[in-house]
Formats: sequence, C-alpha cells, structure tokens
Amino acid sequence: MFEKILVATDGSEHGYRAANIALDLGKISGGKVTAIYVADTNRTSHLPDDMLLFSIRELLLKEGKEALKHVEDQAREKSVAYEGVVVEGNPGSEIISYAESAKMDIIIMGAVGRTGLDKFLLGSVAEKVVRNSKIPVLTIPRERT
Repeated sequence: MFEKILVATDGSEHGYRAANIALDLGKISGGKVTAIYVADTNRTSHLPDDMLLFSIRELLLKEGKEALKHVEDQAREKSVAYEGVVVEGNPGSEIISYAESAKMDIIIMGAVGRTGLDKFLLGSVAEKVVRNSKIPVLTIPRERT
C-alpha cells in the first residue's frame, strides 16, 4: 500500500523524527522513501540579486544536502530504498507539487506547530500541506519530554 513514501525534512530534530518513522514504514511495507528538503528561497526573493543573495541560496542548498545525508545514513542502516531531493521555493507548495508529480502514496512530516501571531500570519508548512494535499498526510507530533 505504501510503496512510495515522501518525507519532508528541514534538518531539525522533528524532521529527523518524521524521517525515522517514514523509514520504519518503508521497511515494513518494502517501499521506497524519498526525502525532500525545500530551500525556502521565497524569503530571499525580495532581496537584490547580488553576491549576498547567492551566498544565502548556496547556504540553504548546503543545509538541505546535509539534512538529506542524515536521512540517507539512517536509510542505509535500516536497509530501506532511499532517494533524496532538494528543491527550491515555497515549502508547502513544493512538497505537494513533488508528491503529486511523483505519484507518492503518502507524505510524512513533522507537525511542529506555530502559535500565536506567527500561525495567524504565516501558518505552518504542515498545516498548508494537510489542508491542500490530495495525497494522505501523516503528521508526527513533537516528542513528549
């Protein structure tokens, strides 16, 4: 049933927790896990196109590759088929777009909720994906401490 699993990671502990659950599901189902990191270049789109912007973009892409490397290492340990993808743009939109174009069976992501004014103004990536995806979404809550 879950042969094509997409997990969104942002390099945080919450993202890695979601990735571990996705990899466990991939192991159980015999499916392939694709990890996606979205470099949020929309936040820099209003800046002038100069070396500073180029450096910020390169830093975002480097962070993405590092986050995916962590998930790749976990996939190798668990013997799960894996692919990593870095894309640029709006995280919620890009996750949904990739999942639909790749015909994913499920999207897994951390549900690190924002609160207060931030949530009102921006909304969370997880909330945008849950509300707009035609593909089932499994959100992983914070670990209880």
